[in-house]
Amino acid sequence: MRIIFISGDGHGAGKTYFANKIASDKSQIFSIANMIRKELAAEYPNYDWYNKDPRYKIYTNVKETNLSIHQMLINKGNEKKKKNNIYWAKQLVEIILYNKEFLDLKIAIIDDLRYLDEFEFIKRYLQNDQITHIHIINPHAKPEPNYENEKLKEISDFQIISKRILNVRNLKLEKKE
Repeated sequence: MRIIFISGDGHGAGKTYFANKIASDKSQIFSIANMIRKELAAEYPNYDWYNKDPRYKIYTNVKETNLSIHQMLINKGNEKKKKNNIYWAKQLVEIILYNKEFLDLKIAIIDDLRYLDEFEFIKRYLQNDQITHIHIINPHAKPEPNYENEKLKEISDFQIISKRILNVRNLKLEKKE
């Protein structure tokens, strides 16, 4: 099996976008963030935890906690990681192994690599598979100082430069006479 890790310069670097571009019918995209979303959806079912619109994540507050969706995702991730620093990596390995064994998965794409210890754990556990680590460089990405994006960039196999092609929010359409 081939494992493709994708890390990036920060929030909005294009990790998931790139994963979707390289995915095929022989691959599946895995995301630690989606595992966190699943746990939060079970705990707080009245919110759309899978909505990736930045405005929704930042400006929608969970009434029970008065925290934004974005902050809840970060807090849940950190809470589990504090108890066991490879908590999410362990779960991800179990899911990948299940898909490999029972669903004949050929390519696993992990689109949200953020911590060195998680990368090393997954890589060590799946060392018999073909592993490639790609880092997305994007100067427009929002920095994530709590994550280890710079360290991951240094150890990546490939670095891809992503650029903003068109920002639709700033696009003004004028009617031609």
